[in-house]
Amino acid sequence: MNKTLILCVCALSAVSWGCSCVSTVERANRIPAACREDYVKLHPECEHGESIVNGEIVRGMCSHEVLASWGLPSVYVVTGTSPTEHWIYYLKDRDSLTMLIYTLTFAADTLQVWDVEQKRFVGQGIVSIDDMKQEASASTVQDARRR
Repeated sequence: MNKTLILCVCALSAVSWGCSCVSTVERANRIPAACREDYVKLHPECEHGESIVNGEIVRGMCSHEVLASWGLPSVYVVTGTSPTEHWIYYLKDRDSLTMLIYTLTFAADTLQVWDVEQKRFVGQGIVSIDDMKQEASASTVQDARRR
């Protein structure tokens, strides 16, 4: 019961902070440190406890350990023809218009390998819903002044 509760709290925390993959270099501590520490306390047999507390992933972690460390993935890919699962995390940097894409590959519920790819958006912007709302409200005010 306690294990399920801690995992639910971790998952909800990840969603509320915009679950992004974080590495040791780009770590933004998306999963609260207290949540990661609680997971390790509830699983003293976990050999990757220090990495989880630090918000890191390590080859050989099970899916629950990765969830405790990084939270829910942005995208979860599984097919009926392949025994592997792919978890994809996005880390966006609006100032530099770059996105890091982390693809984690699991086989038999064990993290096998991960890949990091950087995408640059040159001459383009990443638009959020908030940006669109602000732009819409500004154009509405200008339209009202013209009338």
